[in-house]
Amino acid sequence: MPTADFDLIIFDCDGTLVDSEYLNCKAVVMILEEAGITGYSIERYMKEFTGMTLTNSLLKVQMETGFDIPQDIVPRYIQKVSELQKTELRAVRGALDIVKKSHDRFKICVGSNGERSNVMSSLSLSGFDPYFSDQNIFTRIQVPNGKPAPDLFSYAAEQMGGVDPSHCLVIEDSESGIAAGVAAGMNVWGFTGTAHDPDHAPARLKNAGAGEIFDDLIHIGQALGL
Repeated sequence: MPTADFDLIIFDCDGTLVDSEYLNCKAVVMILEEAGITGYSIERYMKEFTGMTLTNSLLKVQMETGFDIPQDIVPRYIQKVSELQKTELRAVRGALDIVKKSHDRFKICVGSNGERSNVMSSLSLSGFDPYFSDQNIFTRIQVPNGKPAPDLFSYAAEQMGGVDPSHCLVIEDSESGIAAGVAAGMNVWGFTGTAHDPDHAPARLKNAGAGEIFDDLIHIGQALGL
């Protein structure tokens, strides 16, 4: 559909606006190793679990290893991410510019599978405070099911004024996020600029249902006429 017909743009956070996928996976691997669960390198965790909720990824680890996941692992993960954010976090190249320009033309929000406190802090630390707040940041904890279910994006569209899904654009870097946008009946563009496997990422996102694939947020801005 013509970009002029979009009423709402829903941005993923990790790997789309904030270059934090590596950081988040590093935090999980560190706390798993502290719990005595080894064999998960950062690269392996990124490859197998990018886009999943923390809870679902930990359940999969438990099934694969037979280890009981410590009950306090989520708050420990949140704390570890908070520590790493202070030194290793940055906005994706071009993210602040596209968000600023999108904010001037469309309704915008964030839809993320991440832990809410980490999403909020990562956006704030990366300079997005003028554009995103508690009112237009939506996370997994607010809906029954995270991505790849459509719940989060459908909820975001409803909260942003009941926007018709067909007039929403989702910008995502993960297969689960692409699938969620498609299931919600929205237009979905895939972003590969932060992919850990750039040679294969375009095909993976296309196969998941992305209508367009971009390797740079600058090109998404151009496609939107910003």
